[in-house]
Amino acid sequence: MTQHEKIILMLRERGPVGVKNWEFPQHFILNYKARLDELREKGWSIKTVRVDGNVWKYVLEEKIPAKESWQSRKRQEDRVLMEERGQARLL
Repeated sequence: MTQHEKIILMLRERGPVGVKNWEFPQHFILNYKARLDELREKGWSIKTVRVDGNVWKYVLEEKIPAKESWQSRKRQEDRVLMEERGQARLL
């Protein structure tokens, strides 16, 4: 099982309770931030919530089409803002 599959499985099992950042290393997922970013790039919607201090939890919201990933939505939002400012040529 890949680390991506482990993370998705953990997030699905936990549901809205989420998975805390300190739990990933217990499942031998040491570079979990990079793996979460990769999953987001693939279209997974994973919400990050601060619990307390350095404790964060991650909650799987839904699987969205890859072309509508959070990065592509952000790029589209940036493009609209640039066009509104008359700076579209900079993109």
